[in-house]
Order: sequence, then structure tokens, then C-alpha cells
Amino acid sequence: MRSLLLLLLWLALLAPAGLEAAEPAEAITLTAEEQHWEGDVWRGLGGVRILYQDIKVSCDEMEFNRATQDLLARGRVVFDQGPSRFTADELHYNLGSKTGLFVNGSGFLDPMYSFSGREIEKIDDTHYRVDGALFTTCGRDDPSPPWSFSVKRALLEEEGFGRFTSSALRVQNFPVFYLPYLVWPIKQERAPGLLMPTFGYSDRRGFNIGLPVFVPVGRSYDTTIFADYYTNGYYGLGNEWRWVPRADASGRSLGYAIWDEANQQWQWRYDVVHTQADLYGFRLLVELENLSDVDFFQEFDRTFEANTRRSLYSQIYLTRSYGPGTLNLRADRRMTFLTTADVELMQLPEAELRVRSTSIAGSPVYWDLVSSVNYFDVDRGNDLQGQYGRADLYPTMSYSLPSPPWLSVTPRFGGRGTYYTQRYSEDRLSFEDEPISRTYLAGGVDIVGPSVSRIFNQPWGPYARFKHLVEPRIQYAYLGGTDAEDTVLIPVFDEVDSTPLTNRVRLALANRLLARSKEGVSARELGTLEFYQEYSFDEPLNRGNGQQTSQWGPLSMLFRLTPTVGTGFDAQVAYDTLYANPISSSIAAALIRPEGSARLTWYQSYSAQTGERTSSQVRALIDFRKPGFPLQAALQVAYDIEKAEFQQQQYRVFWQGSCWSIAAEYRDVRLGIYPTQEYRIVIELKGVGALPEIKGSLGGFE
Repeated sequence: MRSLLLLLLWLALLAPAGLEAAEPAEAITLTAEEQHWEGDVWRGLGGVRILYQDIKVSCDEMEFNRATQDLLARGRVVFDQGPSRFTADELHYNLGSKTGLFVNGSGFLDPMYSFSGREIEKIDDTHYRVDGALFTTCGRDDPSPPWSFSVKRALLEEEGFGRFTSSALRVQNFPVFYLPYLVWPIKQERAPGLLMPTFGYSDRRGFNIGLPVFVPVGRSYDTTIFADYYTNGYYGLGNEWRWVPRADASGRSLGYAIWDEANQQWQWRYDVVHTQADLYGFRLLVELENLSDVDFFQEFDRTFEANTRRSLYSQIYLTRSYGPGTLNLRADRRMTFLTTADVELMQLPEAELRVRSTSIAGSPVYWDLVSSVNYFDVDRGNDLQGQYGRADLYPTMSYSLPSPPWLSVTPRFGGRGTYYTQRYSEDRLSFEDEPISRTYLAGGVDIVGPSVSRIFNQPWGPYARFKHLVEPRIQYAYLGGTDAEDTVLIPVFDEVDSTPLTNRVRLALANRLLARSKEGVSARELGTLEFYQEYSFDEPLNRGNGQQTSQWGPLSMLFRLTPTVGTGFDAQVAYDTLYANPISSSIAAALIRPEGSARLTWYQSYSAQTGERTSSQVRALIDFRKPGFPLQAALQVAYDIEKAEFQQQQYRVFWQGSCWSIAAEYRDVRLGIYPTQEYRIVIELKGVGALPEIKGSLGGFE
């Protein structure tokens, strides 16, 4: 035993330093219809297959050298490695280094990228060099893809970038534009780099070109930098941030600045939105927007959104529910742009508590509450500026009296108290540092019935039975208490302050047709015909020309028909009983189906004294979107019949191809300060994104 141990020790000392035992080679599976060995070379013919690790090759004939691990495959070569697949006429490949050359080959890289070339060289595990390449994201089996990049030379990296030299975009083999060099991410993960440039034209701005740069900042953040040039002397710089720090929170911010050549200064605007479902139990919404000069951007953009904008609104809003109660916390700022002066209204902050209608100790008596505490900072122009606080409390109670099923009587009552730390001056042109209070008593009663009905058991269409219900309603409302002379001194910020004194009743008579489906127990309303009118016990509701007045308001009629889900017709008429003339009328119809929808509205107004028509407008909205069909189309028009002109026209067409899409939009807007015509065309390629956007303005109208 001692001699054996000495021999083993002597052999260990003689062993070369760093020599390790060789790993046994992994199994290589070779199959073919005809096969034979010649030394270290295996030859197969017909239905050849070779399997090694994650590599699988099939072809018509193959030679494989066991010593060098080189293989030569010919005829209908298919090479699979993981999610990637290549086809070729001929393949030279080494299983050891996992490199090789595909002759007249094509390839597919996960998740959607296909390419072909005269020679595709696999440099290492993830890199490929392609000569005479055709690159696309269309189907790998499509011999003539709808679009492709023809490339003189390309270097591709799996989950990396593709670098293309002398590339041209082709649509059905027709060249559209040429790029001497192009870098594009070939990965599922976001990657930094240049996005597609943007192009456009406007009679105001001239031709413009933009170059955006995208930069991901970690897994939850990314940013895009914009640089734009306009031939009429404008320069634009912008930055967009997006974030998703957690599953229930996301947001974005966009800031943009333009050099105003005429005034030699920068004009700017920004927009921030953030939502979060849970912030210490509260739901959070942040909306911030501002700009330097609304007139500049209306004239500069000449778009529908900018042209019709009359206000800016920013807020930080938190809300949380506690049983029947909801606590709302808000700080906001509203800018309203008027022709005489801009108005700025701010709440810093508001705390509001609302309690929905809740039974008191399980009794038939219900109560609800609206209360708030506010601090305001207002600037209404013309030196009407001030800061003041307000506290408001408005509880109400209601009780449904015991009654038969054909009659419902629900009285309600409550009170409202509001306290202000400042008041208006007598001329309402300034604030006075003197508090003022307002107290209202509120009450009323809702009477529904006596209702009469009849059931018809005659089945018709999808319905098993019908019910005709005749239902009179009387709704009386009272709100009063504070002297009218004091109300003019109360600062007005929102609807809490402008509560009108009320002592009126609303009379209504409704005819309703309900139907129960053959397949269920639920009933739906098929149609309604309702007449209603209000009567005031205090101030006249119709003052006429100042000499004739009436305590009665207009007599109105509503007719609504909904024969099926997604089909509706609505007609309304208001009639002045003082002058016996119509005041307004409207007709609306809607048809909504999975294939699209159509909506039509016609509104007219009349002079109560003469009965002459003062306005007549028609608005139509039609869209088509059949599931599985590539074409979508929509139009929206507003036509003024009285003036015999279109106020707005908007047309949009969208086509979804197999690996591309195109959207074209035209808008003609003659509302606002700067009427304009504008167009926009966007082409998107699958896996590539949007091509340079084509948009611009065709000019305004005199």
C-alpha cells in the first residue's frame, strides 16, 4: 500500500501544470436516406438532418467532417437555432465556432425581422454580415413583400442594432427614398437612437423638418428629444419624458420651445400628466399645462385644437372613499382667454367631503352631504384681484312616504350655509376685506303618479310582452333665505356661489313603452313621449320684451325611440306660450353597429317674438370599421344652413396591411380666430414605426 501511494504521488508531481481532463464531446445526430463514412468525413444524401445542441439543419445533401466539425450542406437548406431560422441554397458552417456562410440565403430574427442576401455570413453567436440584402418585417414566406429596404451591405446583431449601408425603401419594388446610412434597433427591448425624421408644410411656417432622438433611461423611464427647423425663420426644441415607476402609476411630460423670429424671443409650452391608483390610499391625478402666448400658438399651429382653445387647466387631484363618504383634495388653476382680458382662477387648495344618499339607522329616511373648504386666488382683469377663503356646508334629507305602487311621494329638505372671508365692493370692481355669510333653506317634493299602465302579451320580434306606462310627475323645488341685495356682494367662483333662488314647480306627463325580451326577464325602454313645463311662484320665467311677462316657462316636448340596442332617435321642441311661437327644435338619430356608426343632429332656433328662424345647423358623424377588414373610414361635418356654409369638415381614412398601415386625414375648420385647412398622412411599418409624417396647412380664409 505504501508503494502504491508513493507511485501515485510521483505521477502527480510529473503531471504538466494546468492540464485538465477533456470534456466528452456532445452527441451529434446524423440521419439521411443514404449515408456512409469515409474516415472522419460523413456523407448523406436525401432527407439529411443533423442535430447538435440547439442547432438543427435539414437539406438534400451534406458533408460533415468529424475532426474539424465543418459541414457543407446543399439543396433546400433550412437552418434553425433557437427562435432564428435561415434558408439557403448552400451552407458552409462550423459547429464548434457556430459560424458560417449562407449562399443565396434568407433569415428570420426574433421577434419579426426577415432579410435575404447573396451571402449571409454568421460572424459569431449574435452577429451577421449580409451582402446585397433585402430587409423587411413582413411575412418570412412572402417572396414579394409589400415593403422592404434594399441594402448594399448590412451588419445585424440579434437583440441589438442593424447597420445598413446604401439603403433604399421600396414599396412593391418601387424605390421611395434613399438613405446612405441607417441604424435601426433589431430587438424587443427599447433602444437609444434616431427616430424617423418628420416633414411638413404650412403657409405660416413654411417647410419644416424635425429630427427626434429616443433615449431609454432604465426600465421605467425614457425620453425623446426633438429638434425642428422651419424655413420661415422658426426653430423648435422639445423634450418628452415617459415613466411607469410601478404597475399602477404612469405619466408623461412634453415641453416645447419655438424661436419667434418676429418678436425675437422664445415662445414655450408644456404639458404634464400623471396618474396613480394608490398613494397612501388615495387615487392621484396630476394635469399641468401652460404656454407663454396663446395668440402666438394659435397663429403658429393653425390646427383645430389650437384654434378653438380658450382656456388652460391644471390640477393636482386626490380622492379617497370611506364607506358612503368621499374625500376630495384639489389644487387647480384655470386660465381663460377673453378678448378684453385674461381671467385666472386658482384654488390653493380645496378640501371637499361628499356623502352619498345613506339610510339613517336603517330607516326610510335618507341623508346626503356636500361640504367644502377653499382658498381662492382670482384675477378677473380690470384690477378685480383678490385672495379669500370660503367654507360651505350643504346637508339634505329625504323620505319616501308609504304609498301604493302606482304613486310615489318623496319630500326632501335641507339647508346651505356659506362663509366668505371677503366680499365684493358695491360696484363689484374690487374686493373688500370684510367677511360675508349666506344661508339658504332648501326643500321640495317629488310626486310620481298616479301612474296607469297596461300590459300587452302579444309577442313581437325578440320581445315577449310589452307595457305602456302613463306617468305624471310633479317636482317642486324651493331655495331661498339670503336677501337678494346681499347676493350681489358674494364673490363668484363656481356653481356653489351662483346658486339661484328658486320657488318653482315642474310639471311633466310621460308616456313610456317598455318591452321584455323572450330570452330574459329584464325589461328595456323602447320609447318615451314626454311633455313638461315649469312655473315660477316668484320671478317670471319669461320676460318677453319687458312689457309682457309670464310665470310659465316654455312648453317642451321630448320624443325618444330606441327600438334596438345601438339604434336611437331623439326629437325635442320648445314652444313659447307667451308669444305662441317655437323657440327651438332638434332632431338626432344614431345607428351603432360593430361595423361602424352613424350619427346625425339637426338643431334650429327661432325668435320667440316673431317666430323667424335665427339659426339652423346640421352635424353628421359617420365611421366604418368592420372587424377583420383592412379599411376604416370616418367623416365629420358641421353645416350652417342659415349661412349656407360648412363650419367644419373632417375626413379620415385608415388602411391596415399585413405589415404596414397608412392613415390620411383632412380637416377644414372655419371656427375661431384663424380658420384653416390642414392635412396629415402617416405611414407605419411593422417593427420599424412611423415613416416621416407628412402634414401641413393649405392656408386660412379671408
